[in-house]
Amino acid sequence: MRRLLYWFVGLLVATLAGGLVTSCVAERQFYYPLRGESVNTPKTQGLAFEDVYFSSRDGTKLHGWFIPAVGESRGVVLHVHGNAGNLGTQFDMISWLPAEHYGLFMFDYRGYGLSEGERLSPRALMEDTQAALAWLRQRPGVDPGKILVLGQSLGGNNSVAALALPDGDGKTGDVAGVVLDSTFESYSAIASDYHPNLGWLLSDRYSANQHIRQLAPIPLFFLHGDQDAVVLWQHSQRLFETALPPKQIRIVPGAEHVRALDDPDIRQEVLRFFESCLNAR
Repeated sequence: MRRLLYWFVGLLVATLAGGLVTSCVAERQFYYPLRGESVNTPKTQGLAFEDVYFSSRDGTKLHGWFIPAVGESRGVVLHVHGNAGNLGTQFDMISWLPAEHYGLFMFDYRGYGLSEGERLSPRALMEDTQAALAWLRQRPGVDPGKILVLGQSLGGNNSVAALALPDGDGKTGDVAGVVLDSTFESYSAIASDYHPNLGWLLSDRYSANQHIRQLAPIPLFFLHGDQDAVVLWQHSQRLFETALPPKQIRIVPGAEHVRALDDPDIRQEVLRFFESCLNAR
């Protein structure tokens, strides 16, 4: 997860080598995909799962895993992962959810894992996220009113934009609740954290702070570790202040980037949040 720390280095090298860095080139510095089949799968943890293939808006074929809840299902969580690795490298962070009676749908953006595609951009990843949500809504056995979203790091930004902006059918997202874990407030803001003069290179068209207010009245839970050296916890604090109610925030002492959910007590807080969201439907 610390690969984002190298974002500035890559961008600076590109600047020195080329003399001019376009917004498109700058955006690509955010993505560190791991291609190929995952060794770590739900099967290695004794969980049943289904390989899923679906298409993004532009026809790009994407891959994901649908993991049913263990026992009676309370709802289904759409997991939207961060900028590095693939769904296999991310799985351990949320593999505990099925045992808590939540189904889980994970997917890889284009260019990650077994998903096709090459041209990564904020818009493309946002549309991939919308396509994953659309697939989950139509899956037999899934109650569309009991879908929750967990977006981590870059995935938090993608989740906010995907829910707020119209999808290919002109519909915006309606889910029971959203957890945003270690999310940066905008592309330009995280770039500026690494170099104050480079934020202008990044468009904020698909940034969380541009769309977070549009998610109301969906309940929001902001989660961030106060020892996060990749995305400073103040990003979540500012997003929380911008968002409309209902909302809550938990800054976790001692937790590093996307590591707050390692704490069993924090997991219980998230589960209570999920339960309250579903009870309010």
